Amino acid sequence: EHTVMVGSRNAFKACLYIIFDAHADLRSKYQNNPYSHACASRRLLDESYVDPQQLYQIGIRALCPEEVKFIKENNIKQILAPKFTADTVRNVIKEINDIGSSYKGIYLSIDTDGFDPAFAPEKVRQFNIQQQGEIVIQKDSNSEHVFDLSEQSFTNALISVARKQHDWIIFISGHGERSIDDNSDFGLSTWHKNLQSKGFKIRSQNLIDSPQIPINTKLLVIASPEKPWLAGEINIIKQYLQNGGNILWLNDPSSSAFLRPLAEQLGIEFIPGTVLDPNAKMLGLDDPRFVLITDYANHPVGLAVKSVTLLAEGSAIQQLNETSKDEWHYTNLLNSQPDAWVESHRTDESTAKTQTFNEGKDVHGPVSLGMLIERAKPENTDKFQRIAVIGDADFVANSYVGNVANLDLGMALINWLAEDDTFLSIPVKTSIGTQLTLSNTQSLIIGFGFLFVLPGVLLLIGFLLWWRRRRR
Repeated sequence: EHTVMVGSRNAFKACLYIIFDAHADLRSKYQNNPYSHACASRRLLDESYVDPQQLYQIGIRALCPEEVKFIKENNIKQILAPKFTADTVRNVIKEINDIGSSYKGIYLSIDTDGFDPAFAPEKVRQFNIQQQGEIVIQKDSNSEHVFDLSEQSFTNALISVARKQHDWIIFISGHGERSIDDNSDFGLSTWHKNLQSKGFKIRSQNLIDSPQIPINTKLLVIASPEKPWLAGEINIIKQYLQNGGNILWLNDPSSSAFLRPLAEQLGIEFIPGTVLDPNAKMLGLDDPRFVLITDYANHPVGLAVKSVTLLAEGSAIQQLNETSKDEWHYTNLLNSQPDAWVESHRTDESTAKTQTFNEGKDVHGPVSLGMLIERAKPENTDKFQRIAVIGDADFVANSYVGNVANLDLGMALINWLAEDDTFLSIPVKTSIGTQLTLSNTQSLIIGFGFLFVLPGVLLLIGFLLWWRRRRR
């Protein structure tokens, strides 16, 4: 309620006031009441001795002549609703950051209007309201319905409405790639649902059935193929790359050889073998094929990941020596721990625990398991083509995407590759990381306890009660 701002001045000295409202509320009186809601900002300036330069009004769409005159005379800072764009908001944020140190804080006021369905049935029909408490978030012709007031639902709806676009993210299929519709442990359905909740349009495409990549493709995703590609399919991807298309390539050690021509065009290669990391024990994992990533590049994607990520059976990536650095710019996004290494011998769950570093055959860490590659786009040198190559596809699979910061990394990669840099700094709101992972010993203790110990205790208690009553 805006009218409390006048009193707030006595409690919060020397603040900046940022007001989101459709109305300026700068009238001297409204219906003969100087303390009406329509006069709140005016009273703040007139009676609380707030300097007009401390006031920012955003989203104004309705003004009366008196307010227009007052705004001009006092140079009130406003962003009118028709001029409410990302650029104008960024300019205000920059200005506030520049002068904010001169003030003790920021007083933020957001005005919301409520409609009683009993008195506004046309609004119920207009917004297709289905249930009590439903919220509709709308921007232009885009809208999302929120059925609960959780932070996750509300944040996702805001992002989805802000992002809605006509471009697609295409997941290549037909070679045993991870599927966005697969609900198994190694499928990508959970990640897919999270991307959709953020407003991304996603579908799969088999290059044999549809050899033409749509012109409105924002990003192509290759998620660890298990079968060789035909030469014609590889040429389609190479041409897409040559035309400036963005790609996310998730590669497991077993699939490194299938797209070698693409790797050569990007100027990279996968080091043969599997990365082993003895530090996995820090998370209670006995399998060193799990690689802990705590070292991220000083890059918007790396800065968006605030915690550890966990890769499983990762492959290391390195730049080809003969690649011209004038064309591509390389950033090692994900770096292993220094004591990790690339094990050249074939490794599975049973042999990984006994492997040790072999000088001359293995490659010692730190090694890169994720690389970002950029170059100026052929048709527009002001924009950059973006490629991300990650030496693991498991980190976004259903079994692992909820672990540590794996989902944060997956979302940050998509935001960056889709050129939605504005959303990189928005933390992921999700509740998928609620599963409990137990060791074999812990599972045995719990299972034995529920099957034998707990029933035994209950039987003992029952016997003691029976025995005591019998003695009476």
